[in-house]
Amino acid sequence: MKIAFSTLACPEWTLEQVAERAASMGYLGVDMRSFLSVQERMPNDPMSHEPEAIDSIFDNAGVIPLCLSTGVKFDKPIEPPLLGRIFVNEEAGVGEAKQFVDLADRAGVKFVRVYGCHLPAAEPKTWSTRRVTERLTLASQTCRNTDVRLLIENAGSFARATDLLELIERVDSQWLGASYNMLAAVNGGECPVDGVRVLRDHLKVVRISDTDDDGNPVMLGKGCFPIAKLIETLAEIDYDGWIVYEYPKLWQPDLDTDTDAVLQHACDTLYDWVRSAQAAGV
Repeated sequence: MKIAFSTLACPEWTLEQVAERAASMGYLGVDMRSFLSVQERMPNDPMSHEPEAIDSIFDNAGVIPLCLSTGVKFDKPIEPPLLGRIFVNEEAGVGEAKQFVDLADRAGVKFVRVYGCHLPAAEPKTWSTRRVTERLTLASQTCRNTDVRLLIENAGSFARATDLLELIERVDSQWLGASYNMLAAVNGGECPVDGVRVLRDHLKVVRISDTDDDGNPVMLGKGCFPIAKLIETLAEIDYDGWIVYEYPKLWQPDLDTDTDAVLQHACDTLYDWVRSAQAAGV
Protein backbone atom coordinates (compact mmCIF):
# COMPACT_ATOMS: atom_id res chain seq x y z
CA MET A 1 0.00 0.00 0.00
CA LYS A 2 1.20 3.47 -0.92
CA ILE A 3 0.36 6.72 0.88
CA ALA A 4 -0.74 10.06 -0.61
CA PHE A 5 -2.65 13.15 0.49
CA SER A 6 -5.21 15.32 -1.24
CA THR A 7 -4.61 19.00 -1.93
CA LEU A 8 -8.02 19.64 -0.37
CA ALA A 9 -5.96 20.02 2.81
CA CYS A 10 -3.77 22.83 1.50
CA PRO A 11 -5.71 25.16 -0.81
CA GLU A 12 -3.25 28.01 -0.25
CA TRP A 13 -0.05 26.13 -1.17
CA THR A 14 1.64 26.37 -4.57
CA LEU A 15 2.24 23.18 -6.54
CA GLU A 16 5.95 23.42 -5.70
CA GLN A 17 5.14 23.62 -1.99
CA VAL A 18 2.78 20.65 -2.29
CA ALA A 19 5.43 18.44 -3.88
CA GLU A 20 8.24 19.56 -1.57
CA ARG A 21 6.25 19.10 1.63
CA ALA A 22 4.88 15.75 0.49
CA ALA A 23 8.46 14.55 0.06
CA SER A 24 9.67 15.94 3.39
CA MET A 25 6.76 14.37 5.28
CA GLY A 26 7.23 10.93 3.72
CA TYR A 27 4.28 10.73 1.32
CA LEU A 28 4.85 8.83 -1.94
CA GLY A 29 2.21 10.67 -3.95
CA VAL A 30 -0.18 13.61 -4.16
CA ASP A 31 -3.82 13.63 -5.21
CA MET A 32 -4.62 16.99 -6.83
CA ARG A 33 -8.13 18.50 -6.75
CA SER A 34 -8.62 20.14 -10.11
CA PHE A 35 -11.22 22.37 -11.77
CA LEU A 36 -11.94 23.47 -15.33
CA SER A 37 -13.25 26.83 -14.10
CA VAL A 38 -10.41 29.30 -13.56
CA GLN A 39 -12.40 31.00 -10.80
CA GLU A 40 -12.53 27.78 -8.76
CA ARG A 41 -8.88 26.82 -9.03
CA MET A 42 -6.48 26.76 -6.12
CA PRO A 43 -2.89 28.00 -6.64
CA ASN A 44 -1.79 24.36 -6.91
CA ASP A 45 -4.36 23.33 -9.52
CA PRO A 46 -2.55 21.47 -12.34
CA MET A 47 -4.93 22.96 -14.91
CA SER A 48 -3.17 26.29 -14.35
CA HIS A 49 0.25 24.81 -15.12
CA GLU A 50 2.03 23.57 -18.21
CA PRO A 51 2.21 19.76 -18.31
CA GLU A 52 5.99 19.76 -18.53
CA ALA A 53 6.20 21.96 -15.43
CA ILE A 54 3.99 19.56 -13.44
CA ASP A 55 6.12 16.60 -14.44
CA SER A 56 9.30 18.47 -13.54
CA ILE A 57 8.03 19.71 -10.16
CA PHE A 58 7.13 16.22 -8.96
CA ASP A 59 10.13 14.54 -10.52
CA ASN A 60 12.46 16.95 -8.74
CA ALA A 61 10.72 16.25 -5.42
CA GLY A 62 10.70 12.49 -5.94
CA VAL A 63 6.92 12.32 -5.48
CA ILE A 64 4.33 10.75 -7.79
CA PRO A 65 1.62 13.03 -9.24
CA LEU A 66 -1.06 10.48 -8.50
CA CYS A 67 -4.41 11.78 -9.65
CA LEU A 68 -6.38 14.68 -11.05
CA SER A 69 -9.44 14.55 -8.83
CA THR A 70 -12.17 16.24 -10.82
CA GLY A 71 -15.84 16.92 -10.28
CA VAL A 72 -16.80 15.60 -13.73
CA LYS A 73 -20.19 13.84 -13.71
CA PHE A 74 -22.15 11.93 -16.33
CA ASP A 75 -25.69 12.27 -14.97
CA LYS A 76 -27.01 15.34 -16.81
CA PRO A 77 -30.55 14.57 -18.11
CA ILE A 78 -31.40 14.97 -21.79
CA GLU A 79 -34.24 17.50 -21.98
CA PRO A 80 -36.61 17.29 -23.69
CA PRO A 81 -36.13 13.51 -23.87
CA LEU A 82 -36.53 13.16 -27.67
CA LEU A 83 -35.61 16.52 -29.20
CA GLY A 84 -32.84 16.87 -26.65
CA ARG A 85 -30.96 14.05 -28.36
CA ILE A 86 -30.81 16.20 -31.49
CA PHE A 87 -30.16 19.64 -30.05
CA VAL A 88 -28.35 18.83 -26.78
CA ASN A 89 -24.99 17.13 -26.36
CA GLU A 90 -25.76 13.57 -25.31
CA GLU A 91 -22.16 13.11 -24.24
CA ALA A 92 -22.27 15.54 -21.30
CA GLY A 93 -19.15 15.13 -19.19
CA VAL A 94 -17.14 13.26 -21.82
CA GLY A 95 -15.46 16.34 -23.27
CA GLU A 96 -14.54 17.58 -19.79
CA ALA A 97 -13.07 14.21 -18.87
CA LYS A 98 -10.99 14.22 -22.04
CA GLN A 99 -9.46 17.60 -21.15
CA PHE A 100 -8.26 16.20 -17.84
CA VAL A 101 -7.03 12.96 -19.41
CA ASP A 102 -5.05 14.92 -22.01
CA LEU A 103 -3.36 16.99 -19.29
CA ALA A 104 -2.69 13.93 -17.13
CA ASP A 105 -1.12 12.09 -20.06
CA ARG A 106 1.28 14.94 -20.84
CA ALA A 107 2.08 15.64 -17.17
CA GLY A 108 2.79 12.06 -16.09
CA VAL A 109 -0.29 11.78 -13.84
CA LYS A 110 -1.57 8.24 -13.30
CA PHE A 111 -5.31 8.69 -12.76
CA VAL A 112 -8.27 10.99 -13.42
CA ARG A 113 -11.17 10.76 -10.92
CA VAL A 114 -14.80 11.23 -12.04
CA TYR A 115 -18.31 10.57 -10.66
CA GLY A 116 -21.55 8.85 -11.73
CA CYS A 117 -23.48 10.62 -10.01
CA HIS A 118 -27.20 11.32 -9.11
CA LEU A 119 -29.96 9.47 -10.95
CA PRO A 120 -33.20 11.51 -11.13
CA ALA A 121 -36.08 9.99 -9.17
CA ALA A 122 -38.61 10.98 -11.86
CA GLU A 123 -36.88 8.88 -14.51
CA PRO A 124 -36.76 5.07 -14.77
CA LYS A 125 -33.48 3.88 -13.29
CA THR A 126 -32.69 1.76 -16.32
CA TRP A 127 -32.78 4.84 -18.57
CA SER A 128 -30.58 7.04 -16.41
CA THR A 129 -28.14 4.21 -15.64
CA ARG A 130 -27.80 3.50 -19.36
CA ARG A 131 -27.09 7.19 -20.02
CA VAL A 132 -24.36 7.30 -17.35
CA THR A 133 -22.89 4.02 -18.61
CA GLU A 134 -22.73 5.21 -22.21
CA ARG A 135 -20.98 8.45 -21.26
CA LEU A 136 -18.59 6.72 -18.87
CA THR A 137 -17.72 4.23 -21.60
CA LEU A 138 -16.85 7.06 -23.99
CA ALA A 139 -14.87 8.87 -21.28
CA SER A 140 -12.90 5.69 -20.52
CA GLN A 141 -12.01 5.39 -24.19
CA THR A 142 -10.27 8.77 -24.06
CA CYS A 143 -7.55 6.97 -22.07
CA ARG A 144 -6.76 4.80 -25.11
CA ASN A 145 -3.12 5.15 -26.20
CA THR A 146 -2.18 6.79 -22.88
CA ASP A 147 -0.83 5.55 -19.54
CA VAL A 148 -3.75 7.27 -17.75
CA ARG A 149 -6.63 5.38 -16.19
CA LEU A 150 -10.05 6.81 -15.36
CA LEU A 151 -11.30 6.18 -11.82
CA ILE A 152 -15.01 6.24 -11.01
CA GLU A 153 -15.67 7.18 -7.39
CA ASN A 154 -18.62 6.19 -5.23
CA ALA A 155 -21.05 9.07 -4.66
CA GLY A 156 -24.69 10.03 -5.15
CA SER A 157 -26.73 7.15 -6.55
CA PHE A 158 -23.57 5.04 -6.65
CA ALA A 159 -22.42 5.62 -3.07
CA ARG A 160 -22.36 1.92 -2.23
CA ALA A 161 -19.75 -0.46 -3.59
CA THR A 162 -22.31 -2.82 -5.10
CA ASP A 163 -23.84 0.03 -7.14
CA LEU A 164 -20.42 1.21 -8.26
CA LEU A 165 -19.39 -2.33 -9.20
CA GLU A 166 -22.50 -2.72 -11.34
CA LEU A 167 -21.59 0.45 -13.22
CA ILE A 168 -17.97 -0.66 -13.70
CA GLU A 169 -19.05 -4.06 -14.99
CA ARG A 170 -21.51 -2.46 -17.41
CA VAL A 171 -18.71 -0.36 -18.90
CA ASP A 172 -16.26 -3.29 -18.86
CA SER A 173 -13.22 -1.24 -19.85
CA GLN A 174 -9.53 -1.89 -19.25
CA TRP A 175 -9.13 1.87 -18.83
CA LEU A 176 -11.56 2.15 -15.90
CA GLY A 177 -10.89 1.47 -12.21
CA ALA A 178 -12.45 2.33 -8.86
CA SER A 179 -11.75 5.05 -6.33
CA TYR A 180 -13.49 4.25 -3.05
CA ASN A 181 -14.31 7.08 -0.66
CA MET A 182 -14.77 5.79 2.87
CA LEU A 183 -16.81 8.77 4.08
CA ALA A 184 -19.16 8.70 1.07
CA ALA A 185 -19.73 4.99 1.69
CA VAL A 186 -20.56 5.54 5.37
CA ASN A 187 -22.96 8.36 4.45
CA GLY A 188 -24.57 5.96 1.99
CA GLY A 189 -25.15 3.41 4.75
CA GLU A 190 -22.32 1.06 3.86
CA CYS A 191 -19.56 -0.42 5.98
CA PRO A 192 -16.28 0.39 4.17
CA VAL A 193 -14.81 -2.95 5.24
CA ASP A 194 -17.49 -4.64 3.14
CA GLY A 195 -17.10 -2.13 0.34
CA VAL A 196 -13.40 -2.71 -0.31
CA ARG A 197 -14.02 -6.45 -0.45
CA VAL A 198 -16.69 -5.94 -3.11
CA LEU A 199 -14.45 -3.72 -5.26
CA ARG A 200 -11.17 -5.53 -4.62
CA ASP A 201 -10.48 -6.48 -8.27
CA HIS A 202 -11.03 -2.92 -9.51
CA LEU A 203 -9.71 -0.89 -6.59
CA LYS A 204 -6.91 1.60 -7.33
CA VAL A 205 -7.45 4.32 -4.70
CA VAL A 206 -9.03 4.29 -1.22
CA ARG A 207 -9.84 7.71 0.22
CA ILE A 208 -9.94 8.07 3.99
CA SER A 209 -10.78 10.87 6.40
CA ASP A 210 -11.87 11.12 10.01
CA THR A 211 -14.60 13.05 11.81
CA ASP A 212 -16.04 13.33 15.29
CA ASP A 213 -19.54 12.12 16.15
CA ASP A 214 -21.01 15.38 14.82
CA GLY A 215 -19.29 15.04 11.45
CA ASN A 216 -16.61 17.66 12.06
CA PRO A 217 -13.20 16.90 10.52
CA VAL A 218 -10.51 15.85 12.99
CA MET A 219 -6.96 14.57 12.79
CA LEU A 220 -6.64 11.01 11.59
CA GLY A 221 -7.29 8.47 14.34
CA LYS A 222 -8.88 11.05 16.63
CA GLY A 223 -12.41 10.54 15.33
CA CYS A 224 -15.13 7.92 15.34
CA PHE A 225 -14.12 5.72 12.41
CA PRO A 226 -12.21 2.43 12.86
CA ILE A 227 -9.84 3.20 10.01
CA ALA A 228 -7.15 0.85 11.33
CA LYS A 229 -9.62 -2.01 10.78
CA LEU A 230 -10.13 -0.86 7.19
CA ILE A 231 -6.36 -0.94 6.66
CA GLU A 232 -6.27 -4.47 8.08
CA THR A 233 -8.94 -5.53 5.60
CA LEU A 234 -6.98 -4.02 2.73
CA ALA A 235 -3.96 -6.04 3.83
CA GLU A 236 -6.10 -9.19 4.00
CA ILE A 237 -7.21 -8.79 0.38
CA ASP A 238 -3.58 -8.07 -0.68
CA TYR A 239 -4.37 -4.53 -1.76
CA ASP A 240 -1.26 -2.86 -3.16
CA GLY A 241 -2.84 0.37 -4.40
CA TRP A 242 -3.03 3.86 -2.95
CA ILE A 243 -4.47 5.26 0.26
CA VAL A 244 -5.27 8.97 -0.06
CA TYR A 245 -5.80 11.05 3.07
CA GLU A 246 -8.35 13.84 2.74
CA TYR A 247 -8.70 16.82 5.07
CA PRO A 248 -11.35 19.17 3.63
CA LYS A 249 -9.87 22.58 4.31
CA LEU A 250 -10.86 23.75 0.82
CA TRP A 251 -14.53 23.19 1.63
CA GLN A 252 -14.23 24.34 5.26
CA PRO A 253 -11.70 27.22 5.30
CA ASP A 254 -12.52 28.01 8.93
CA LEU A 255 -10.66 24.88 10.05
CA ASP A 256 -7.96 26.37 12.25
CA THR A 257 -5.66 23.38 12.61
CA ASP A 258 -2.11 23.59 11.29
CA THR A 259 -2.02 21.95 7.85
CA ASP A 260 1.56 20.71 8.19
CA ALA A 261 0.78 19.12 11.54
CA VAL A 262 -2.40 17.47 10.24
CA LEU A 263 -0.67 15.99 7.20
CA GLN A 264 2.44 14.85 9.06
CA HIS A 265 0.34 13.17 11.74
CA ALA A 266 -1.75 11.43 9.07
CA CYS A 267 1.34 10.17 7.26
CA ASP A 268 2.94 8.79 10.43
CA THR A 269 -0.33 7.21 11.57
CA LEU A 270 -1.01 5.57 8.22
CA TYR A 271 2.45 4.06 8.03
CA ASP A 272 2.03 2.67 11.55
CA TRP A 273 -1.32 1.13 10.63
CA VAL A 274 -0.02 -0.32 7.36
CA ARG A 275 3.03 -1.85 9.05
CA SER A 276 0.87 -3.36 11.79
CA ALA A 277 -1.66 -4.74 9.29
CA GLN A 278 1.03 -6.28 7.11
CA ALA A 279 2.85 -7.75 10.10
CA ALA A 280 -0.38 -9.34 11.32
CA GLY A 281 -0.85 -10.98 7.93
CA VAL A 282 2.60 -12.55 7.79
